[in-house]
Amino acid sequence: MTTVIRTWPRHLAVLLTLLVLLVGLPGQALALENRKGDAIIIPTNETINDDLFAAGQTVTIAGRVNGDVYAFAQNVVVTGTIDGDLIAAGQQVRIDGTVGRDVRAAGSQVTINGQVGGNVTAAASQISVSSNGRIDGSLLGGASSLDLFGPIGRTLTFGASSADLAGPIGGNVQAGVETLTIEPSARIGGALEYRSEREASIPPGTVAGPVNFVRTERDESRASQPDPLNGLFGLGGLIWLFGTAVLGTLAIKLLPDATERVVLAGRQRPLQTFGLGLAALLLIPIAALVVAITIIGLPLVLAVGLLYGLGLLLAWPALGLLLGVLISMLVRRGQMPHYIWALLLGLVVLHLATHLPYLGGLIGFLGLAFGLGLVIQATMRRRRLPPAAELSAAAA
Repeated sequence: MTTVIRTWPRHLAVLLTLLVLLVGLPGQALALENRKGDAIIIPTNETINDDLFAAGQTVTIAGRVNGDVYAFAQNVVVTGTIDGDLIAAGQQVRIDGTVGRDVRAAGSQVTINGQVGGNVTAAASQISVSSNGRIDGSLLGGASSLDLFGPIGRTLTFGASSADLAGPIGGNVQAGVETLTIEPSARIGGALEYRSEREASIPPGTVAGPVNFVRTERDESRASQPDPLNGLFGLGGLIWLFGTAVLGTLAIKLLPDATERVVLAGRQRPLQTFGLGLAALLLIPIAALVVAITIIGLPLVLAVGLLYGLGLLLAWPALGLLLGVLISMLVRRGQMPHYIWALLLGLVVLHLATHLPYLGGLIGFLGLAFGLGLVIQATMRRRRLPPAAELSAAAA
């Protein structure tokens, strides 16, 4: 069954962000500036004295932000200074400047060529800290490949297919990795504990503390007899396919206006929609944990949780509907299909895609983020045009 991914709307993300800030920093009056567009640039001569939310195709922070930055785009680049935290998601997240506090980033590539004053939490295909990069705190990461040439002030905890450690690390290193390479230039100030199928070659003097290697054994019986269909006809996946088809059909019948807005959002603003979904994926769990520890915040967390669960249930049918519409219009040369047939077509295509070897999990992750972004857009768009006018505008 496809993994459920958490996402939510821009306005709710902003609200929860403010709640986190108010709980974590009582007594400070904080505002949040919203920038949107295809290319968002904070030039070198601009200073923003608030928190910044930016969603577009590219986000470039060349100036100074005296607060936190929430950036979601295909490319997020920081060449200036962020005094607070950076929370970012995109195909590429690159820090060439300075982030005063923590970084939480997700993308295909997360690259640090500048300085991070706090901790870094990252999930990407490739995580890289160049020789010009520096992390004063700890690094927690998950990646296909991890390349560390710059210093890390405290601990390093990661899971990766391959990792190359070449810079100084102030504290302990804990890793789950297939291939670990430790260069002679590396210096680990604490202990090294790693799990791998094979033991790494450790140059003398590179690890100050004890080294604990745990060999992981590959399940040869499963490896020698892989499932050629990758669970395509598994009971759980088929139940999920049937359930989302029923739920989507009910939504199309009961919420026709919202259905129109889902299709419009996906066709008119795909990048913004995906950014909103991914933004909530990072923000809501953090905000909920912080707010839940206060008695006053418990009712809010319960209310948001109910809405959150409903949004997750509707996310996959919303994505299936949009995908089916796009495929049908491509085949039928622009003619709008019947929504229920488009829904079924899209869900079947998604079911096949999420059971592809190696890529299925990533497709499910990104798909649910996009799907919940569609639900968000449909919910937050209060301006309603007649359906025919909307569809004509979208096709133009």
